[in-house]
Amino acid sequence: MESVKQVILSGKTMKALIKCFEPKIREFQKGEVILRKSANESRLCLLLKGTAYLCIENEYADKQLLDFFTAGQMFYYEMLPSPHNGHCYIHAKHPCVVAYLEPEQLRAAACRGVENDPVSQISGLFRSIAADRNEHCHMLQQKTIRGKLLAFLYYQAFLQGSRTVRVPIPYSDLADYLTIDRSSLMTELGKMHTEGLIEKKAHTISLLL
Repeated sequence: MESVKQVILSGKTMKALIKCFEPKIREFQKGEVILRKSANESRLCLLLKGTAYLCIENEYADKQLLDFFTAGQMFYYEMLPSPHNGHCYIHAKHPCVVAYLEPEQLRAAACRGVENDPVSQISGLFRSIAADRNEHCHMLQQKTIRGKLLAFLYYQAFLQGSRTVRVPIPYSDLADYLTIDRSSLMTELGKMHTEGLIEKKAHTISLLL
């Protein structure tokens, strides 16, 4: 099955959406919670700027990174899991700017069927969210640390359109995202570099095979 290309709205498209719908826009400081499962929110959250993390925290305050979002991506209340012994939330990893889009406005615009209307790309955002979740599940199902890393890197190569990829989050967070110990992750990256599978320079990794 052909992979679904991740949809990230361009700055031009985001400006068009803002002009069309005049949504409420809010800024969030680093670490501030943007969306939480305990507070119902019907609006769609379009990330205009920054990086946001979807996390689960259990009753012992152990936190796990489930997903991450960058500018041009969207998240919403219904995508948050409901853990039985903790809570789920999306917070600003770096300062974020979020536009809140009303679903009714989007549905009305979609019904009008205006050609090249920026709202038509919203459906692509929903498809890419599902694709990202499936790819993450595929990564976690790999039996080895190397398998998880390669699955992540090849997916990023697909998204970025290049075999030289920029790792979009810190390695410590990537380890959490892939459920790997950070030291084991860095050790494996070093082995892959030595064996000629990759070339690693800071947060840029080139796939050589």
